[in-house]
Amino acid sequence: MSRFIPHTDMSANDLMQCSYQAQAIISLCIRVGDDLSPINPETAAGADISQALVVALELVGVMHDALESHEGLKGGVR
Repeated sequence: MSRFIPHTDMSANDLMQCSYQAQAIISLCIRVGDDLSPINPETAAGADISQALVVALELVGVMHDALESHEGLKGGVR
């Protein structure tokens, strides 16, 4: 699966795979944000970034649920 597939050509499986990849990237960024907080406690940027990414991760999960309920899991994506 390539992220360079035009969105009009993406199947439900492609969308799910793309969103799982996005979840992995978001999870990595949450970890980095959490690691930044102890470095400079006076600035809450790391924690703020982490919190925003947690919300983004939850939104991707909702998108998964919606797509699965409309299309079902096809081709064993996961």
